[in-house]
Amino acid sequence: MVDRTLRRIFVLAGIGLILWVLYLLKPVILPFVAAFLVAYLFSPLVGRLHKLGLPRWLSISIVFIGIGIVLTLAIWYVVPLVWQQLIYARDSIPAGIHWLNYTFLPWVSQTFNVEAMEIDTEQISSVVMDYIQTNYSADSIQSVLLRVAQSGLNFIQIGGVVVLIPIIAFYFLLDWERMLDNMRRLIPRPYEQTTLVVVGECHNVLGAFVKGQFLVMFLLGVVYAVGLQLIGLEVGLIIGMVAGLASIIPYLGFGVGIIAAVIATLFQFGIDWTHLALVFLVFMIGQAIEGYVLQPFLLGDKIGLPPVAVVFAILAGAQLAGFLGMLIALPVAAIIVVLLRHLRDYYQKSHWYDSKSIVIKSTFSGNVSVEIESSNVDVKRETEVQKSQQNAEKTGKIEIIDPK
Repeated sequence: MVDRTLRRIFVLAGIGLILWVLYLLKPVILPFVAAFLVAYLFSPLVGRLHKLGLPRWLSISIVFIGIGIVLTLAIWYVVPLVWQQLIYARDSIPAGIHWLNYTFLPWVSQTFNVEAMEIDTEQISSVVMDYIQTNYSADSIQSVLLRVAQSGLNFIQIGGVVVLIPIIAFYFLLDWERMLDNMRRLIPRPYEQTTLVVVGECHNVLGAFVKGQFLVMFLLGVVYAVGLQLIGLEVGLIIGMVAGLASIIPYLGFGVGIIAAVIATLFQFGIDWTHLALVFLVFMIGQAIEGYVLQPFLLGDKIGLPPVAVVFAILAGAQLAGFLGMLIALPVAAIIVVLLRHLRDYYQKSHWYDSKSIVIKSTFSGNVSVEIESSNVDVKRETEVQKSQQNAEKTGKIEIIDPK
């Protein structure tokens, strides 16, 4: 018993030491984790090309080249449009300030009977310049330049990591099958079948989420952008794209998009209730398409999370890991649901959930707990006082009692 306890303590200490070393090596390990995720995402496509008879290295190269071409074409087409709308937004700032001073703020003052106010751009500029001159001396400028230089070095480091991730992912994909087979051999034989079933279900959930969620993001962005452009909003394209990208986090795309669209509508059309109603209509249509068309057909019920669990997972992810935690909250929560479901099934099959007792009538009294294979059996011995031990062994009766 002592040896077993000491062995468990050493095992736990070893696991803790390994986790601590991994935490210290986090800057080195993160690119490999990101590369593994990239390889995991594109391994099905590489596998299909490999089944057609192409060498594996050629299949991986075709996939990576195709991704590069698609990203290049998207950037080549989208960047000029976004740049044009950013220029329009910059040129609209004076008109927007004029609208705030002479339309919106007087309307607020008259409607709510509050004191009128006005935004003075010259005063704001002077306050900003005074703050810069007061708080940023020569030493401060040197420190700022030092920070800028450090930021530049960090940017170069990030660029190197971004370049390194596809290279590592290439080698992961090249040895993907052998790597998975080596991982499978590490599983203890008694638990191999159960572990493979659980891993398979987690794989199905992650695959459904990744493929479905990216399609939902793209199609929602198209719906929002086209709808806002149709109602005459000049920056509708960029707002629709941002709302679609933000839809990777549930409810965030809708919130960010509708707030930005309302502000842009107020700057462009003023307090025009018709255009504001059209903006709300566009986003309501987008939500209806997402809830009744995109998610049922693209995601289905494979994620299996109710709305309350989705909100809780997002908030918990944001608290634990910030924005990255919000991004991975749903797939992690879906995997946890799969693990909890198997844990529940294991519990229902165990003796803790449903046990049987065996009553043995003999000359001895007392209760004995006997463990047979994977079940615990309670054995109760009831004494027949008037009989001897030899007669009791011959005439003993065994009754199996089901507590159900």
